[in-house]
Parts: sequence; C-alpha cells; structure tokens
Amino acid sequence: MSIKQRKLRKVGNSVVMTLSKDFLEINGLDATDTVYIDETKLKEAIIKKEHKSAQQEQLEMMIAKSVQKHDALYKELVTK
Repeated sequence: MSIKQRKLRKVGNSVVMTLSKDFLEINGLDATDTVYIDETKLKEAIIKKEHKSAQQEQLEMMIAKSVQKHDALYKELVTK
C-alpha cells in the first residue's frame, strides 16, 4: 500500500479519519464494521504533515521532476 494524505475531522467530541473505498474493499471492511486498533502501530504509521514554505514546495517539485526524468541515470550512479 502507498502513503496517502488524510485529514482529521472533529465530529462531536471525537476526531475521525476517512479511509478510501479501495482500502475497505481490500481489507474486507464495511462502513458499519467495528474494528480494533493497535495504537502503537498506528502511532508509527501516522506522520503529521509539515507546513512548508513556497520555496521548499517548489524545490521538492523540481527534485521529483528531475528524479522522474533521469531515473535510469540516478539508478546507474547508485550502482557505481
């Protein structure tokens, strides 16, 4: 599975997080099911999104585009 961005929402006195339909189907879950959560594992799986400056966002986008465009070259350099 891949990393997905999710928003936390306040509903009454609780906080909820949505799960995709695909995730539910893959794991055999339904919206009415009761589930058990291992909070230790959940703590390791959740990373709070950092708010980045416009320059940081632009730099990360440029790096991602470069990696995508020159992926074979980067992989070749790693093996040397």
